[in-house]
Amino acid sequence: MTLSPSRSSAALAYLLALFVPSGVPLTAGELPAPVPTGPTCSLDDPANQVGEIEIDPRNIFDLARPGENVLLFRLANRLHWTTRPRVIRDQLVFRSGEPFSPAALAESERVLRANHYIYEAHVEPLRCVDHRVDVAVLTRDVWTLEGGITFHRAGGANSSSFELQDINFLGTGKRIEVARTATVDRTSRLARYEDPNLLGSRVRLELSLADNSDGRQESGLLERPFYSLDARWAAGVEGFANDRVDSLYAAGKIAEQFRHRQDFVEVYGGLSPGLVDGDTRRWRLGFTVDRNRFGPAPGQAPTALLPPARSLAYPWIGYQWIENGYTTERDLNRLRRTEDYNLGRQLDLRLGFSSPTFGGDRDRLIASGTASAGWRPLPSTLVFGSLFAAGRYAEGRAENALLSADLRLYARDLGTSVTYVNLEGVLAHRLDRDSQLLLGGDNGLRGYPLRFEQGDRRLLLNLEQRFYSDREYFHLVNFGAAVFFDAGRAWFVGTHTAEERLLKDIGVGLRIGSSRSARGSVVHLDMAYPLGAERSIKRMQWLVSTSESF
Repeated sequence: MTLSPSRSSAALAYLLALFVPSGVPLTAGELPAPVPTGPTCSLDDPANQVGEIEIDPRNIFDLARPGENVLLFRLANRLHWTTRPRVIRDQLVFRSGEPFSPAALAESERVLRANHYIYEAHVEPLRCVDHRVDVAVLTRDVWTLEGGITFHRAGGANSSSFELQDINFLGTGKRIEVARTATVDRTSRLARYEDPNLLGSRVRLELSLADNSDGRQESGLLERPFYSLDARWAAGVEGFANDRVDSLYAAGKIAEQFRHRQDFVEVYGGLSPGLVDGDTRRWRLGFTVDRNRFGPAPGQAPTALLPPARSLAYPWIGYQWIENGYTTERDLNRLRRTEDYNLGRQLDLRLGFSSPTFGGDRDRLIASGTASAGWRPLPSTLVFGSLFAAGRYAEGRAENALLSADLRLYARDLGTSVTYVNLEGVLAHRLDRDSQLLLGGDNGLRGYPLRFEQGDRRLLLNLEQRFYSDREYFHLVNFGAAVFFDAGRAWFVGTHTAEERLLKDIGVGLRIGSSRSARGSVVHLDMAYPLGAERSIKRMQWLVSTSESF
């Protein structure tokens, strides 16, 4: 069979359109231009109200763009259910007739971008007439119906999954998933349903059921959250029952196993004055029941080393403070996608008291808190810091106490590259016997086996030089690369052995991000080499994983 010159040219043009790199799929330039139809008004006028809201959800591929009006992409658009306008409208934090606020438009963009089925979102004033501001909402979908086999390798251990899911079922924003996963801990068959806007409301519903090789898990959530910084109230109930076999590790190997049955229920309500002078303050009251029972794992004889049963039942009060300092970035933790970061200060505190009066096994004071902030010391540099503390106090001493601090730095240099530094430290005190503080190839030390070291202290440093491509290849994927160095250790305070030393590794990796799929997460292909490791450690660790982060 031979092709005529005209057909050969057409075939060549098709291949070039498919494989020649292209730019970013959605830009602000695609927004409708403002069309004033009468006397204009200032957007800063407090008398303005939201007028018409024009919603334009767009399909995966823009057939008007060079290289995208090809058979494969037209077929994908036909098979894909574009997000329905009412689904977009239900998630906006403003409504027609309400006072107009540029901050509400910016927050609506963040809310929409948080959906994995939306690649990008722009919410802009379209026209301003007689104190009524019409608003344009433009979104671009990604492919959401996915199925197949995935593979993950880290720390010398493999995991895999076979799944079928749609996180934007028929364009409704609902998630339906069935999956079979196999990890180092268990094999699981999972069914999940999520509806973030139940019956068009602000109420969120989540249901899941997992039939595992070592037990079973059932969970449910019904919640009307603080959906925006200006939201005035929230309420919810959550519960799960989990029956599983837990493992304790030593030197990356399973040292002990036991059956763990956990029942958890929490109900809460919250009030807030909304966004006032750039800050949001929220108060919450709730009640939590958390019961844990332990027994021998199947096939094992009873042992005196089993963790003791633990029952917590307590009312609690919570306080949250959020300073509105949001900004947008690209190519920090994701490839060619808009990322939202809050440079403002945030504080989240919670205090409760468990007692036999409420159903607990003894009196305990239960507290937790998180504080975080961001800075931009230079135009090309971002720094984020966070502090977390949690624990219980009973019979005159602390138990299951944890204190952690994290500092992350992103510095743009060498054109499209970013220097990334992550430094974190964790202190633990009298952890529950079913909990461990671990370090290994699955949580930051990429050149070593998973769960390789344990202790009540942990220190980790990650240095990366990240390289980002500014092109979209094949109209489907973006590429990046990284050169990295990791150093860390986990140890018990007061112990001194020859094995306690700083563990180090170096490596390189390829990053692949899908620009048209809901799995817009980043695929990692890494090679890591442990430095100065003992002979029992493999000279090269190969890691394959999928992450939300670069």
